[in-house]
Amino acid sequence: MSDKQYLLLLCLMLAHPATAQEGAPFVLDTIEVRAELPEALDWDETGISNERLSTEFQGSPLQTILRGAPGVTVVGGAAGGAETAVNIRGLQDFGRVAVTIDGMRQNFARSGHDANGTFAVDTEMLRAITVSRGPGAKAGAIGGALEMRTVEAGDLLPDDGGPVGGEVRLRYGTLSETPTLHGAVAGRLSDAFDLTVAGTRAETGDYTAPDGTKVYAWQQTQSSLATLGFTSENGARLTFGASRLHMDYYTGRLSSLPRENDLRTDTLSLGYQADDVWGGWAVNGKLYEVATKVSQRLLTEDLAPIGEDRSYDTGTTGLLIEMARVFGAGLTDHDIGLTLEGFRDRVTTDDPANDSLTPSGNRDLWSLAVQDRIDIGPATIILGLSADSYRLRSPDATVTGEALSPRIALEYPVGSAVTLYGGMALASRFPSLNETLVNGVHPEPADFPVRPNPELRPERMRSFEIGIGYDRQDLITAGDTLHLRATGFYNKIDDYIGLVRVGGLFSGHYQYNNVDNVRIRGIELEASYQSGGFFGELAGQVLDGIDLATGLELTSVPPDRLVLTAGYRSPDGRRELGARLTSVGTKEGGAMPGPAWQTVDLFYQQALSDRTSFGLTLNNIFDETYTAHLETQPSPGFNALASLIVRF
Repeated sequence: MSDKQYLLLLCLMLAHPATAQEGAPFVLDTIEVRAELPEALDWDETGISNERLSTEFQGSPLQTILRGAPGVTVVGGAAGGAETAVNIRGLQDFGRVAVTIDGMRQNFARSGHDANGTFAVDTEMLRAITVSRGPGAKAGAIGGALEMRTVEAGDLLPDDGGPVGGEVRLRYGTLSETPTLHGAVAGRLSDAFDLTVAGTRAETGDYTAPDGTKVYAWQQTQSSLATLGFTSENGARLTFGASRLHMDYYTGRLSSLPRENDLRTDTLSLGYQADDVWGGWAVNGKLYEVATKVSQRLLTEDLAPIGEDRSYDTGTTGLLIEMARVFGAGLTDHDIGLTLEGFRDRVTTDDPANDSLTPSGNRDLWSLAVQDRIDIGPATIILGLSADSYRLRSPDATVTGEALSPRIALEYPVGSAVTLYGGMALASRFPSLNETLVNGVHPEPADFPVRPNPELRPERMRSFEIGIGYDRQDLITAGDTLHLRATGFYNKIDDYIGLVRVGGLFSGHYQYNNVDNVRIRGIELEASYQSGGFFGELAGQVLDGIDLATGLELTSVPPDRLVLTAGYRSPDGRRELGARLTSVGTKEGGAMPGPAWQTVDLFYQQALSDRTSFGLTLNNIFDETYTAHLETQPSPGFNALASLIVRF
């Protein structure tokens, strides 16, 4: 699609409101009928509630859960290893997408042929997920952000003030090596103190894809969590949390270098929340430590250990303070948000064979951001500014830098059912430790040197968006609701960082340089409809990205995708069933082209009593062979998972 065709399509999106009908005021909270996330989600956010996690997705991997979020691609987490990477709007690696769990940055990274910037998560622990597309969600992240929240006391304690609440989940399916067991319980120790503990044990096995390909996907997961909460008489809340995730898995079994992997992530956190401090400010703060270590042992083809172990260790100490307050000034209201964030990554690579290109060193980042939502008549103007600085240190060099990132957006209602949106932003992504200070030799047989480049400049992205939202009640039948949101974006990244060869034929080397200007554009659509117990959801994307220097299509930009979900929920809420169609277009350009594919999944949940429910998911029911974008091995064919959940 040409630039003129994209511009014409975006203009048509804005011209459509002339046909809007009268109805209820437009609601910007979320496009999800069933959402339980906080209100006032931003325009480019998609929320996945605990209700959807427990009914529609029932123990699904993150790749399946996020497939219905436009612009989002999840890589890894199953075949090929437990480490997961997230791609948003065609951007990933080196911190272009920020990932947090309970507000804590997941900054583990190591150089390699797979994604550079990964994390691991036990999805059984999750109770809410929010995806933010585009710049402005987190410091340094030009692609967007993935925020995950784990179980807490409020998810388990009974509403009637009872002293104890919890749940036990038992799952078993065709991909399970042993049953998955998850338990979580919260108790009120006194009027002020509460304690939450949770744990999971899961083991998945290898599988054979429908085309006969043997996929080595064995993983064993053990995770635990404990949180002690204190709530004061004035409502302020203090929490002390600790968690551990331990995963064992194999990588490289299709090559000549299989390795046994031992991944451990330990966290400690101190959190504070209050709705009214310092004259009316709402405050949310967290001080934390996240330590992720991957230890690898080289194996023979028979999985016998040989050679010495190597390890990659990233420790992140972070501080996050978020403050918000509404001020009235004459005829306008100002919703002010302040965010102070800082973290230090301490990276240690221990490789006796000296085959690793992940440098040891420290990375510091500090950010102060302010946002003002100004209501002027029916319109809302959003002004934002972030001031960021960074420092990289290794035995070879020290690099520093800073940047200012402004943002402006406008929301304007047209009639009573339509809202128009437009925004633009300038954002920066600082060079990573791996890009700037890497210094070593690539393992044989391609034993070329890779040298540091302290002169790397930050990537600078100019982002433009326009959108239309439509919200109606009583559209087809009395009491039904329709929410629709369509967004078009155009991102241009200057000084894009890539690995290139430098020097002559016999004296050259590789290093990361500011070599490319990249353009990524797309259209994203989300819609939901509910009438009585019937519900439907639609998520679609059309993305296009090229390297402006070469004209070549970017490998990282995903193909077109459409996800349609429809189902029925009984009036008493005791039964829910539905189907999900995923249709992915052909990826023709880039280094990893792929054919189009479609899958159909079914889900069902039935309450057996007031405290017990049974669930069943049937995935890829037509046993289609497909390989998800950026993956190298085919996904599972038909698979089923049964769940028994007991709440108390």
